[in-house]
Amino acid sequence: MAVYTALSQADVQRFIQRFGWHDLVELKATESGIENTNYFVTALDAKGNTGKLVLTLFEKVPIDALPYFVELTSFLADKGIPVPKPFRDHQQLAVHRLKSKPALLVPCFAGHHPQTPSLIQCQLIATALAKMHLASGQFLLQRENVRGPQWRRRSIELLSPILDSENRQLLLEQTSKWTRHQAAIDALPHGITHNDLFHDNALFLENKLTGIIDFYQACNDVLIYDLAVLVNDWCSDEEGRLIGPLYNAVMGAYQQHRPFTPAERAMWPDTLAYAALRFWISRLLSWHDAESHRKVAQKDPDIMRRILLWRLNHPAPL
Repeated sequence: MAVYTALSQADVQRFIQRFGWHDLVELKATESGIENTNYFVTALDAKGNTGKLVLTLFEKVPIDALPYFVELTSFLADKGIPVPKPFRDHQQLAVHRLKSKPALLVPCFAGHHPQTPSLIQCQLIATALAKMHLASGQFLLQRENVRGPQWRRRSIELLSPILDSENRQLLLEQTSKWTRHQAAIDALPHGITHNDLFHDNALFLENKLTGIIDFYQACNDVLIYDLAVLVNDWCSDEEGRLIGPLYNAVMGAYQQHRPFTPAERAMWPDTLAYAALRFWISRLLSWHDAESHRKVAQKDPDIMRRILLWRLNHPAPL
């Protein structure tokens, strides 16, 4: 259970009151999470209406970085995309400190994470992602991808001494290739990217998309990279192979709203590999972090390694 900061009912009661929630009914720590502490909160408003909420304490994100996420999710929610819009107090402030940590309160959406995404679910999530990308031009705030080239270089320094020769060679070869392509990648269309749209960051009630959550890796980045992250998770089997019908559903739904440019088409197979490489790296870092092992369940790096190898040996069709 990912609870870095323990909260009492009294702590939460005081916090939620500033947002118009008067009576705490239930408080429950979430059973998943990597970098933040999350609680499910059930509370009553002044009229006695019951609300389901999520309270997040940010363990690593500095408080001055949070306005971007607050404004982004508010903007997307106002555009009709199912994103949790943060609650604000009477001064229109969303972020306050709780136990010395920045904290945010948002609605809790109904639904479940799809364990095995269906064809329709793939179409719906791809459509939502395309609409988010198309709205990018109207959102004026900017945030750099914190897991860009500098992060990759630091990661290589940390991982190279602890990997076996085969994995070290794969890491060095592919990060070097990514660096060589960086100028071409940077020239591709940019905009709002979620950058972590795995199926456990989407909620469905059967075949209705009810929510897209966890925007804390979001930034202004390459649009097809965002799609590649989605494809690698939603459309791959256990060996890393693309599942044809799901892949076609995602690509068809996305490009119905935002067709690829010629440059994006040319870079697409490599982008799928780079998206797999990025998450292989981050999972390796977490896997070898003893402190992380004590705190939260780890995601297996080998899953992303298999996806990476399959993308390298079997370039995806368009």
